[in-house]
Amino acid sequence: MKLFGHPLHIMLIHFPSALFPMDFVCSLIAYCTGIKPFAEAAFYALTGGSVLGWLAIMAGTFDLIHIMNNKPSAMKNALIHGGINTAVLIAFSAIAYVTFQKYPLVDSTNLPLLIFKGALIVFMLWGNLLGGNLILKDKVLEKNEN
Repeated sequence: MKLFGHPLHIMLIHFPSALFPMDFVCSLIAYCTGIKPFAEAAFYALTGGSVLGWLAIMAGTFDLIHIMNNKPSAMKNALIHGGINTAVLIAFSAIAYVTFQKYPLVDSTNLPLLIFKGALIVFMLWGNLLGGNLILKDKVLEKNEN
C-alpha cells in the first residue's frame, strides 16, 4: 500500500518504534523520581504508539497480500514479523487501555510493568529486524521475484 508513491507501512512503523521506547523511558523516570509529568508523557507516548501501530498493521496487511502474490518465498518471514509485532502491539494497547481507565489520574508505573514493557520493546526490536530483512534481503518491495 502506497501513499504518494511511498510505502505507507514503512512510514507508519517509525512512530510506535519510537513512542513505545519513549513510554518506557518516561515511565522509568516517573517511577524513579515520582515526577508526575513524566508519567503523563509516558501515557501520551503509549497512546500515540498504540493508535499509529494499529494503522501500521492495517497497511502491513495490504503489504502481506502483495508479498503473497509477488514474493511467496518471503511469506514465512513476513508472517513471523507481523505476528511478533502484532502481539507486542496488543500488549501495549492493553496497557494503554488500563491506563486510560484511570485518566486523568495517570500515576507512575510499578516495577513488574516496567520490566514487561522492557521485554516488549526487545521483542518489538526483533520483529522490526525481521521486517528490515524483508525489505533489504528479501526485497519484498520489488514487483517480481527474480
